[in-house]
Amino acid sequence: MNVSEAIAKRKSIRAYLNKPVLADDLAKIVEAGRWAPNAGPFQLSVVRNAGLRQRINDRTHDAMLHSGIEFLQQRASLPGYQPLYGAPVLILLSGPTDAPYSAVNVALAAENMLLEATGLGLGSCYLISPTLALNGENNRDLVEEAGIPNGYALRCAVIVGYAAAENKFTVGERTRKGSVNYVD
Repeated sequence: MNVSEAIAKRKSIRAYLNKPVLADDLAKIVEAGRWAPNAGPFQLSVVRNAGLRQRINDRTHDAMLHSGIEFLQQRASLPGYQPLYGAPVLILLSGPTDAPYSAVNVALAAENMLLEATGLGLGSCYLISPTLALNGENNRDLVEEAGIPNGYALRCAVIVGYAAAENKFTVGERTRKGSVNYVD
């Protein structure tokens, strides 16, 4: 699959099979993130530990319910909703809190990983909601267990795995976004 095909085929998968991602495939995904354009340091924390993923999932769910953000509260209130969608791999992307481009750096790394996962035939999804659970003093235990360095903040996450046939939390078909203006 070439890059254009991966871009067109990539979609947010919100249901996963209980099947581990092959180590070679995961290494390729992580390496793709490390080759992203950047303007400073960032950290990738690859969480395969099921217990830690579940604790992050549960605290994210609770944070969504108590966020005061109507969309997040509605989503978290759906029967059976799990913010990490049962994915066997969670990649947490963090950057220094004092670096002005941390969010951009990790977003670029995340996109590279999403495209690599698509090219490998895996499902993936870009997530912001875990930042609600991992940024804040009440969750230092999870931050430390996930290996996020001191002075860094979680900016986004990527989940990866084999897509399940049923995807009841999909928010609709992908459509092109943004507007274009050519200046010649």
